[in-house]
Amino acid sequence: MARTSTHYLILIALLVATSIALAVTVETAGSDEAGIYPELPDLAGDWVGDEIRFCWNPRHQAIYTASQLEDINVCPDPECGGELGGMTLIEKSMLPSDTVVVKKRYTHPDGRQIIATIVMSGKERASIHRPETCLVGHGSEIATSRLIQVPLEARGPLDVRILDMLRHVRIQGVPRSFGSYYAYWFVGKGRETASHHARMFWMAADRVLHNKSHRWAYIAISGDRPLEDPEQAYEAEIKDFIAALYPQMVVAPES
Repeated sequence: MARTSTHYLILIALLVATSIALAVTVETAGSDEAGIYPELPDLAGDWVGDEIRFCWNPRHQAIYTASQLEDINVCPDPECGGELGGMTLIEKSMLPSDTVVVKKRYTHPDGRQIIATIVMSGKERASIHRPETCLVGHGSEIATSRLIQVPLEARGPLDVRILDMLRHVRIQGVPRSFGSYYAYWFVGKGRETASHHARMFWMAADRVLHNKSHRWAYIAISGDRPLEDPEQAYEAEIKDFIAALYPQMVVAPES
């Protein structure tokens, strides 16, 4: 019995390895189809959005919002005049050139703010990664990671991954810590998941079984959270915001 089980495990491992190899090497028919619109709405419930624009001049790299600009593509600094884009200069240098990145700062009437981000893959499909890989370092760490379910109208709940972040700094020599959160989920054509591994599985399945490589994206929201919050009340903010944002972004499935 033990030998039989070992044979099954070896067979499964070979099948998985073969599928991954095929997913990476087989020529597929690319598709521009995606599960979301590559834009963020101006309003999400009571939250008002303002697009964030980044100066790509290496000597400047200032950050603006669209409401500050006459031309959202040109840096307003008279000594700069560099090109503005939806991602930072570092992101631009690291991501494939056809990656779409959109960021907006949303402000609530009571002053609270949330940053919402879309990152959508291009033809190379290499733009999307596990967000945890680029959030740590330079004094930042992930304190906890957990899955929540966001109730949505006329459908089942949406799985969203929340990362509780900590940032450690020194202010006048005194160590301080600040709390924030980063919540995200992935969207493909007709598919949604908060799991990086599930996304990789679906990408491989589309390539191997359907000879298709659809565009994937991830949607992320981030904001501040109190360090002392045993009831994690900010989860209500996350759920309410996503519930207002989601219907305006997701492409309706084909009937």
